[in-house]
Amino acid sequence: MRVAQTMILIFFVHAHFLIFVFESAGQSTPKEYLVQTSTVDDIPKEPGWRDPAYRGWEVLSIPGLISTYYDLELDGKLDYMVTRKIARKASAEEIDMARAIELAQYDHQAVYFSNPVIYFANKYPLFYCKGLDYRKNCRNIWVDISEDGLNGNEEVYTLGSPLQNTH
Repeated sequence: MRVAQTMILIFFVHAHFLIFVFESAGQSTPKEYLVQTSTVDDIPKEPGWRDPAYRGWEVLSIPGLISTYYDLELDGKLDYMVTRKIARKASAEEIDMARAIELAQYDHQAVYFSNPVIYFANKYPLFYCKGLDYRKNCRNIWVDISEDGLNGNEEVYTLGSPLQNTH
């Protein structure tokens, strides 16, 4: 009985020591690797393609998503991205630019032109991302499941627990 109590005591001392070591190691992490806590109030309004911060767009490797990039600080580095779901595509040979814009306005969608494809995407983003690195990875991500614009129902999105964002 005495041996079992001693083993349990040794286990708890080791566990407490390991927790202390990991907490101490976390304090020496460089600032650029620390995740900033963010709130929904931190989400900037999307500037739009006419704004000087606009830097372009691309279809993502994840099927059905398209991202628009911005340099909000105008320092030559991307720092904001919004991602929308692609609703449909059309061939640039079948439809001209004026007609595509007309259709997008009628359907309340965003339109992205490339040759030979025209992309029609949801009007409002699904994801908002602030703090991009050189690989376009996000530091702070919010998800708007309703895709109804910035109105306060956006949630902080974490890859560690993505199921909390599904309803």
